[in-house]
Amino acid sequence: MISHRFNTGTVHLLGLATGDDLYNAITDYVRSHDISAASLSFLGAVNRASLRYYNQEEKKYQDFAIDKHLEVVAGTGNVSILDAGPFVHIHAAFADDDGHAFGGHVNEGTEVFALEVTVFQLYGTAPTRQLDETTGLMLWGPPQD
Repeated sequence: MISHRFNTGTVHLLGLATGDDLYNAITDYVRSHDISAASLSFLGAVNRASLRYYNQEEKKYQDFAIDKHLEVVAGTGNVSILDAGPFVHIHAAFADDDGHAFGGHVNEGTEVFALEVTVFQLYGTAPTRQLDETTGLMLWGPPQD
């Protein structure tokens, strides 16, 4: 188990505009505000979703898109350090007009209809991602203090 401790910090409320790219808008915001550790949550709707699924056997991502209007049922994520800069990691569950749910790792290309994001900034030494040989994923490494 890896454990990091933080003090709670500033809470940022963002309203993303229609047409914004969900991933890029949040990434641009945290980078421009020097946020290196945070927890994220969001709700709203998108015009299309660009997602990824991690195939655990092949240890690689499979990209897919849902090209229709969707409600965000749940959106969550975090900010940590990857390659010496802030990295946004987002997952979301979406529902269509029939109530069918879809979800996965949010990619660039998820187009916002209307979205409200809460960024819970954390104060302390940000976790740094490193390759985990067992899973093949870039996961939080041990604290570096």
